[in-house]
Parts: sequence; structure tokens; C-alpha cells
Amino acid sequence: MRIMAQQNNKSSQPVVSVNSVGVKFFLRPEGIRHGVKDWLRRMFSGREKQEFWALRDVSFEVNKGEILGIIGSNGAGKSTLLKAIAGIYPLTEGQIGVNGRLAPLIELGAAFNPDLSGAENIFLTGMIYRVPRREIQDKLDKIVDFSGLRKFINVPVRNYSSGMFIRLAFSIIIFFQPDIILIDEVFSVGDEIFQRRSFEKILSFKKRGATILLVTHDLKLITRICDRALVLSEGKPVYLGEPEEAIRTYQQLIKQGEGLEARVVREEAPAAGISPPISTPEEAKRWGNKQVEIHKVEFVNEQGQASFIFRTGDYFEARIAYISRLKGERPVFGVAISTIYKLLIYGPNTLEIEFPSSIPKEGIIRFIVPKLPLLEGDYLFSASAYDEALQKAYDHHEMMYHFRVVSDGRLDFGSVRMDAEWRVEKIRRERSRRSTQ
Repeated sequence: MRIMAQQNNKSSQPVVSVNSVGVKFFLRPEGIRHGVKDWLRRMFSGREKQEFWALRDVSFEVNKGEILGIIGSNGAGKSTLLKAIAGIYPLTEGQIGVNGRLAPLIELGAAFNPDLSGAENIFLTGMIYRVPRREIQDKLDKIVDFSGLRKFINVPVRNYSSGMFIRLAFSIIIFFQPDIILIDEVFSVGDEIFQRRSFEKILSFKKRGATILLVTHDLKLITRICDRALVLSEGKPVYLGEPEEAIRTYQQLIKQGEGLEARVVREEAPAAGISPPISTPEEAKRWGNKQVEIHKVEFVNEQGQASFIFRTGDYFEARIAYISRLKGERPVFGVAISTIYKLLIYGPNTLEIEFPSSIPKEGIIRFIVPKLPLLEGDYLFSASAYDEALQKAYDHHEMMYHFRVVSDGRLDFGSVRMDAEWRVEKIRRERSRRSTQ
């Protein structure tokens, strides 16, 4: 592994400086859950803290007008690095210097008030970023037009779909003309037209000298627009330099079995052909005694093909592959679908349905939605296996999987499309009758 200190000559003065940065988290020990007894057990057993270094010994500089790509496997520390630069995560060690107005296109909409309308949240976000009210007013129409939400701009954002929510947040930030932009996979927001316009807008910032730090899994994008690329592995930098060489370094890491995905395979799913869950230490959790073990979750379309992109109204199926080590007991399987803001939408289980009294020791549970009612946006998926009392967790995968719903062209808003209909009826009034003598 090598780090090439190849600097871009666009400016001799760096606008982002990262010096020996480390970010440490404390994780809850496996098997310990919530409750007073568990808290006391942690305090007196000495197992209350487990250190996890999300970043360690990270150093680099980015110059004005430069685009730096950041790549690595899930859990490598990419998003943590951006959040540290943005000031969202405090540093455990090292220093970060930022020279200019910074726009973090991460945690989009975190400052939104759900009870305020889209227009009101534009002004609220502008004030948080210390943008003068007159400047916000001058750019209001451009922000609304870019977002494509003019029809809903006076609707409270709590009624927005997750896709609409992020589109508005993205549109607000990019129109405040930042000097430094931190991007974390936001080019997946909205439909293809919105993605292209967003991409063009970001490149226009580069032309006027803005600096961009880009986290993405799109390797073609790295070679297309980045001046340099940084490769992270298990929280540490392993290469900084030419994008093409960075991609080769990253691909070599995957082949060597480094990264979170490889660790999951080695530690939890050694059998050939088992795919690891898509997860990050920040949002995904897993617990249980593994008497029933979920070793794969896959989404498929009506043709039985694996996919993570669906349209509203499409056939949707989640296939949960498991191995049971129980003797005579019947497990209860459950799923949960949440927005990317961790708002639970639906969480059914097999307890109340007609379910076999015994199941194969190894099999697949199929969760089928004939017509997906979810509206445009990104969603997190949980899968679990419990005992019949729902007290003992065999294997719980909390928000470890992700799928996306794209629009089918209808102008609905919210999170789900209800199976409803509209009717118009004429009000009929009975004429008053006069009594006759």
C-alpha cells in the first residue's frame, strides 16, 4: 500500500487540510441490550466500552478548484471522513482546517422543520448557513424550479416522500454558492433528469473555482471528473493520487479480502456463495444467538431477477435465506421497511398468519408485495427471526439492506400510495313540505 502525495497545481493554498485525523467510537458489547440490569452489568463488569476506530492517521490537503474522489469498501470510513470535515463528528485526534463556505451534501435536510412548508424551510436552512435573507429571496424561484417541487412548495415537508425531501435539501444547498462541497452519493437523488442537472450544477462550481470532495461507488464518475482520488481501507488511507491507479488499488483490496464486506463473509458466513449484507457501522446493527441464522437477504422483481430498484406499483419480493438449529420450536420471521430517516413504515411478521408448524432446517422465507405501494425514495430494510414470544432474538438484521423506489410518473406525495378511489356525488336536498289543513 502506498500514498502518493500528488498535489494539484490549481492553487498553492489548500482550502481543506486534514492532518493525522482519527475518529473513535465506543460500541456496545455483543449480547448486551437495553435496560437497568444490563447497564449495571456493563458498569461493573468492565465491558461497558469497545473501541472502534472509524478513521486513523488520515492526512491530505485539497486545493482550490480541485475535485478529490474518496473510495473504499463499505465500512472503510468514507462517510465518517466527510462528516468529520463538516464538523458533524468530533475528532478524537488530529486537526482539520477549512478555508471557505462549506456545503455538506450529507445528512441532507437535517435542519428541516417537518411542520414548515418547503418554502419556509428554504429560508430556515439559509439562516442556519448564515445566508442573508435578501439573497435567499433572490434565489427562491431558482431553488424551487431546480427542485421540481413548485406544486408542493407550500406543503409541509412532513408530507413529502423521501425523494422529494432530499431533492429540496439538495437544491437549497447548491444554490448558496459554496466554496467547498462535500458530496456523499447524492447523484442517486431523484429521476435521471434531476441527476443529470445536479451533476451539471456541481461541475459549474468547479469551473468557478469551488473545491469538491466526492464519496461515491461509481468508479466511472471518479475517472471522469476527479483530479485525484483517495482510497480508504478500514479507516486508514492506502493510496492518494491518480484516479485510475486509485481504482486499481481499490479493486486489489477487494480481491485480497479487505474491508467490511470481506470481514462479514469470513466471520459470519464462511460457506461458499453466501453474499454479505450491505451495511455500515453507523446505521446497521445485528444481534441474536444465531439459533436461527439469516445468511442472505435478496430483493427480486417479478421475473425473479435480483434488483434493488423498483417502481411504485411493481412486484416486490424479499427472499430471506436462513439456517435453523432449533429442535421442535417454530421461529417467527419479521421484516421492517423504513425511510432513510429511520421512520418505520411497515413491520409485519409471520406470527399472525397461516404459517407451517414446522419449517425446513435450511430454507428461504419469501416476503411478497404484489404491488409495491411505496413512493419515490430510498428505503432501509430489516429482517429478523425471533421465538414465538418475540422475546428471544435468534438473528436480527436492523436496517442492513437498502432498496430504491423510482417514480412511475404520477404526482403523488408522501411515502405510500393507498389503494383508494375518488368519487363525486351531487348533494340532494329534500324539499320542505308544507303541511295542509
